Amino acid sequence: AFEAVLPPLAASFGGAPDPLAAINRFDALLERLPSAVNLFRLLEARPALMRLLADILSHAPALAEALSRRANLLDGLIDATALDPPPPLAALVEQLRGAGRAADYQARLDFVRRIVGERRFALGVQLIEGRAGPLEIAHGYARVAEAALVALVEAAIAEFEAAHGRVPGSELAILALGRLGGEALTHASDLDLIFLFTGDHRAESNGPRPLGATSYFNRLTQRVTSALSVATAAGPLYDIDTRLRPSGAQGPLAVSFESFARYQREQAWTWEHMALARARPVFGSDAARGELARLIADILAPPRDPDALLADVRKMRADIAVHKPPAGSFDVKLVEGGLVDLEFCVHLIQLRDGVGLDPRLWIALAAQIAAGLVAPALADAHDLMTRLLVTLRLVAPASTDIAPASRPLVARACGRADWQALVADYEDARAAVREEWRRLASIED
Repeated sequence: AFEAVLPPLAASFGGAPDPLAAINRFDALLERLPSAVNLFRLLEARPALMRLLADILSHAPALAEALSRRANLLDGLIDATALDPPPPLAALVEQLRGAGRAADYQARLDFVRRIVGERRFALGVQLIEGRAGPLEIAHGYARVAEAALVALVEAAIAEFEAAHGRVPGSELAILALGRLGGEALTHASDLDLIFLFTGDHRAESNGPRPLGATSYFNRLTQRVTSALSVATAAGPLYDIDTRLRPSGAQGPLAVSFESFARYQREQAWTWEHMALARARPVFGSDAARGELARLIADILAPPRDPDALLADVRKMRADIAVHKPPAGSFDVKLVEGGLVDLEFCVHLIQLRDGVGLDPRLWIALAAQIAAGLVAPALADAHDLMTRLLVTLRLVAPASTDIAPASRPLVARACGRADWQALVADYEDARAAVREEWRRLASIED
């Protein structure tokens, strides 16, 4: 079997962006298997499976690394379950709750990590193989992350309440911002979160070791962020970024709704309101979520001083250009005319005119285009650049230089016939965004 599969495998790896790296990844996978002979026999009998495995090892370093850590991910390739899209959010949450209910806390953390690892791996495979487009994959990544968050927050709360009880009349609520708030993650996205609590901050919990509400929810938040981020025997999960909370890294991890509202109305900078435009409640009771949504809408509603707003937004974009220059022409977020410029266009209109106040950028854009506030070309630009971002985070995570061997895959994922067509459309998209940003920001040549 080995002799039969070696020539086609060698040919596939020879066409990889980094043939030696692909071979080393395959070798690392073989070391994890109890018997490599069985895999060779399977690959000989199923050439399509061999091509799929070669594509993963050649073009998707993150997926190849996951395979080398967890050889059982091969099962999803063998039985084709890795090509199934993730179910709706509610079904995902139930799956992640399910087998962990009877287990101890550590076992629940491991269980969620295993299932999430399988789901994220499957989504990456679907992108590489063209079974789903990058936008669909981005929404899938977001559903998986939100389901993991719900399941693990529930587990952390149950563990915490055993020692400290509950704070009567209070509960934890979580806001997602950034890409999770906008329901469009990449394979490499971290989770931007703000932790809040309802009720009176002067209240006290009723457990064996009672705590004041502020201390209670800050310690609970530490437990939650660890549950979501700490690597266990089952592997890592997500990086958590809480710097968008009131007062940033200097502020407490969790604040009351009242404190949050007061900060946002009296102290928050314009950039914090821009970030809040992509905020979405992802944990809490229906009542808490509804209150948060109303609070955000009230904070973001005009009127604002348009001149002061424009000056703030222009200064922020200039600061980003200085402190975070693009790594190359395919640094889709940071290049001139890239996603950051596009998002600044959207946020400027949201805060200036109150139009398109939706955390999902494509919906916000559609509303602004319908109102005649932004050029229609930005919808296609957002679509293409989001496709590129999602694909490149998987294919070229450490570089914006796309190897020639991976370019056909990237072009196909972006819905283009070939690399030349993709590059031409990308340049047109950047030009459209650049022109619109300069118009909205009143930047003259």
